Amino acid sequence: MRRFLMGLALSGLLSISPLNADDPVFPPGAAIHPLCFDQLLAGLTGDSPFSPVTCDAMPGKYPVVIFPGQDAADLTYTAQRRTDEGYARGFIAYAVAGHWPSKTGDDKWTLFEVTAANGYGNLRSSIWLLLQPQGNRVVKPLLYVPGGDRCNDGALRVSEVGAERLIYLSAATPFRLLNPTRLNEWRLFMLQHAGESQPGRVGGSRSQPPFMDWKPYLDVANGAGACAGGIIKSYNFKTDTLDVLGVRIDPSAFLSAQQGAKQACINDWLRAQDRFRNKGVQDLDLDEWDRMLGTLEPACAQH
Repeated sequence: MRRFLMGLALSGLLSISPLNADDPVFPPGAAIHPLCFDQLLAGLTGDSPFSPVTCDAMPGKYPVVIFPGQDAADLTYTAQRRTDEGYARGFIAYAVAGHWPSKTGDDKWTLFEVTAANGYGNLRSSIWLLLQPQGNRVVKPLLYVPGGDRCNDGALRVSEVGAERLIYLSAATPFRLLNPTRLNEWRLFMLQHAGESQPGRVGGSRSQPPFMDWKPYLDVANGAGACAGGIIKSYNFKTDTLDVLGVRIDPSAFLSAQQGAKQACINDWLRAQDRFRNKGVQDLDLDEWDRMLGTLEPACAQH
């Protein structure tokens, strides 16, 4: 697991009314302050990544706002991030995705879905697994899964946790859905490589070209607000591997995307597929989606 952790180490808040601050509700098994994740994130770039940190308990020095969800266990805890000078700079929010008490002691493991906003519109998502001794504010990070910004591989959500693997969903644009296994950070492609004559080079190294060599933004919608579904991923704890299992398609959201010269043709193709006609969100395994994309190539090759 060390290689995965070290390698990976380096939408907005819910639009509903928060709970009464005078009647706080603490997350199951992990009453830590949201700003603890700023300490954990900062630790990833230090000399000793994944070292334990001491967290403030809630409510702590800085206020915590609790946003309700669909039930009592589905809550979001958020606090404003602060600069060293005390100025607000976005927020940190988390929800508890799972909690397990130790069978051999008083320790507990808690899985968190975290969103970090920098105050400039960027909403970075991540998943953390923390070990916390009972009654102790010290937490030790065991697993960190980074995500992107909103629809660009962000909004990470845990789907399933087992003894050997974690299955989770990352939000995806139409462009990402056409390229589910190409793990480059494509949202930076046009910014960093506009005008570069060597196709397929991203971040200075050779990489797999995108589907049909269509470019994000220019050909296919890839904006941070253009969510059209998600990528279903699996991280295996024992083999230290990350795999793509399939895709989640939201036909209505996909068809609302307009950015890109090819997007209109792609939308026409999707609209004609029986798999999505008059249906809601659909999960497809990778083989089925690959077969479908094989029919998209001739449908839009000349557009």
